[in-house]
Amino acid sequence: MVLAGSGSIMSTDLYAPSLPYLTDFFGTTPELMKLTISLNLLIFGIAQLIYGPISDRFGRRPVFLGSIALFSVASIACGFAQSIDQLLVARMLQGLFAAAEAVICLAVFKDLFTEKEQVKGFAIYGMAIALAPAIAPILGGYIHVLLGWEYNFILTAGVGVLTAILIYLLLPESTIPDPHALKLKSILHNYRSIMSNKIFITYGALSGVALGLIYAFVTGAPFILISYFGIEIQHFGYYQAAIVVAYFLGSMLATRLVDSWQTLRVLNLGLVVMVIGALLVVGFVFIGGLSPNTLVFGFLFIAFGIGPMFAVAPSKAMSAVEKSAGSAASVFGCLEIGLSGVIATMVSVFHDDTPDPFGVVIGLTAAAGIFLGVIANRQSAKQSVGVG
Repeated sequence: MVLAGSGSIMSTDLYAPSLPYLTDFFGTTPELMKLTISLNLLIFGIAQLIYGPISDRFGRRPVFLGSIALFSVASIACGFAQSIDQLLVARMLQGLFAAAEAVICLAVFKDLFTEKEQVKGFAIYGMAIALAPAIAPILGGYIHVLLGWEYNFILTAGVGVLTAILIYLLLPESTIPDPHALKLKSILHNYRSIMSNKIFITYGALSGVALGLIYAFVTGAPFILISYFGIEIQHFGYYQAAIVVAYFLGSMLATRLVDSWQTLRVLNLGLVVMVIGALLVVGFVFIGGLSPNTLVFGFLFIAFGIGPMFAVAPSKAMSAVEKSAGSAASVFGCLEIGLSGVIATMVSVFHDDTPDPFGVVIGLTAAAGIFLGVIANRQSAKQSVGVG
């Protein structure tokens, strides 16, 4: 599962340093080039709605295998794209097939572990897949310079093939297929029940806001750092790697704290640190002092705070749902990725060759995180009163 998660993340992070170059290569605009990330994210989020019921019906393993195989084919298509339109379509197909990984990993955790075990599991999983965005931009920058941008997608396809082989050999089935899972009445009932679960929606949205800050960086930072500040393409990855290390450390802290702290307290710590980082970025953009180093400095706080949030939010959401783990994972993933895709799209649409729109999006996203955090704490307080 770790390699599967890494593969889908690599599909974006490997070629992120190439975005400014590809703008000229395809004779297009930065706005359209950024859409290769944001549209991929939106499709990735929406497509998750179909994989939950399918994996409930046929099992996690066969759906996982089939989707990864098709993801590899879409990756090859990206590498052979001859126009921005072809690349956009191929990237959307990548998002469509990569969506299965997010759903099935979440469902398998729900199938096998208790809430506290899930928090530890998600933290360790996050630490492991953090290696991909740490290494991928560095590797992608050098592959771009030495071989060409196309080979980043060929490498992604290779990772997909290796993942499929390992899943076939090592991953057992974690659920009993439900023959009624694909009946329309059953699907609508499950989704209606999940969507009316306020606790589930709160934590799903909170996770989406946190992920949105990461994808805002992935979408906007190449243009700020490479085009605006003039850093070398092959050096971009080092800036992102520093941020990923901060996320890794935040996830590691979450694994230590969950044994002695309540899970909501762990999440609140992450939220506070994330908001501090967002305020730093906004301040550097609009008050002064923005540079490659100060931009990354602010995002170190953001990424560190997101580590505990990603460890807690999925388990809190999934624990609020008793049945249909696959469908619940689908809705969670759609909400999380859908929101982050909207945030990334805002960075794309409002691009004006300055960091200002980026700063506005970061500020609005942090404000949404504060709002959702307040709701989560109120819900927890109501539950405590109810139990008492």
